[in-house]
Amino acid sequence: MSPVFPALCLALSFAGTIHADERVISSFAESTAAPHGRGNLYAPEILKHRGEFLMFFGGQGKDGHDRIHLATSKDGEDWKQAGVVFAPEGVNHVNDPSVIAVAGGLFMFYTLAGSGVTDAIGLATSADGRIWNDRGAVFSASPAPAWDSLLVGRPSVSHDGERFHLWYDGRKDLPPSAPDRDAPKSDSSRRFVGYATSTDGLKWERRQEPVFGDDAGGIHVSRVGEVFVMVIESRDGTRWASSKDGIGWKGEGLLHPKDDESPHGHVTPFLLIDGKSWRLFYGAARAETWDQNSISSAVLKPPATLALNPVPERRSR
Repeated sequence: MSPVFPALCLALSFAGTIHADERVISSFAESTAAPHGRGNLYAPEILKHRGEFLMFFGGQGKDGHDRIHLATSKDGEDWKQAGVVFAPEGVNHVNDPSVIAVAGGLFMFYTLAGSGVTDAIGLATSADGRIWNDRGAVFSASPAPAWDSLLVGRPSVSHDGERFHLWYDGRKDLPPSAPDRDAPKSDSSRRFVGYATSTDGLKWERRQEPVFGDDAGGIHVSRVGEVFVMVIESRDGTRWASSKDGIGWKGEGLLHPKDDESPHGHVTPFLLIDGKSWRLFYGAARAETWDQNSISSAVLKPPATLALNPVPERRSR
């Protein structure tokens, strides 16, 4: 498979935080309180659509089920919650939204688990971000013994005017301590990042080998100038990697560390690049079990070696 975009060699170095971490969304309704009642919100995804910022995020309800919520903002800083916008019936888990605008409409790719933790990736479409038409699972695990033969999920999707580009994490087995009794398990269980392309968002051409390892998951991929930046969840904070073409990745270490608001790390981070402003959003893990999260953000200083404006996506024909 050919590279996604032309390569350009650049040395990348992040210079730290401009504004300290700030809790963005932490109020707990019935649909975000989680069974323990102390709240569980994470997996923020943000886009600017029709003059306002839309933040889609996951929230775990008192019943234990995950649903996708919406918050809106005029400036990307002050957010107003709008409640649950996507919760198809008959499934255990919908979360980790990746939302993009294509040809005037919105496409939301999301993690879907009918039962247990055997995730696939689903698709829903919308005109306004409030009412969604669910298309169900569109990308599933590979046949065994592939590296992603157990589950795939946590999508990060972009569109270049002709094709969708999907980055996702996957596994072939789970760690021995995982609660799913029926899933294959291994002491060497690891996550990897995969890559696939599609012309319609429904049928995908999958790259057979993973494009990044290092037990990476919960990712978000941005394009900045001619360089791709991947932010990665971890118990140390948000890690990151860089790429010239979206396929060959180099781990760059820690981008933004955990702090007193996130003592157990960052869950499913998202990097919002709006002109010269770089703001990192993430689930701030308040518990070692990663089931007590609120959504926080920090303003980062962009690296001097990177073009500060992302390349605009072309409109679909």
